[in-house]
Amino acid sequence: MDVKEEHKSLLKNLGLKDDDFERFDGEFVRYEYDDQKGVRIYDPYYGTSYDEYIGIDGWSAWSIENDTFMSDFMKKTHEQVQISMTDQPKATDEDIREALEKKFGKKKTAEEPSEKKQPTK
Repeated sequence: MDVKEEHKSLLKNLGLKDDDFERFDGEFVRYEYDDQKGVRIYDPYYGTSYDEYIGIDGWSAWSIENDTFMSDFMKKTHEQVQISMTDQPKATDEDIREALEKKFGKKKTAEEPSEKKQPTK
């Protein structure tokens, strides 16, 4: 599919890169242009670098809508993960071993006698 030069800047504003224009095949990746709404892309399999929400019908939002829901949502999520990771001290191997022994008991080794009862006659 041929991407018109006058539409490339609108598509780049959506987050597409120059390499993405090669992926426009007219079937699985395409776009449409409207004088009032701008451009939107059909990319149901996220074959391009577009990282915003694509609807169940495979279409993105129109460029005039400036839809940034997904990137805003993910940015906040990544920030929360980073805060959580820095707030918690990192457990050492010894801490993990002790916690497992406390929860499940000490592992018996071959040298330790078995506590199985011998059958009586």
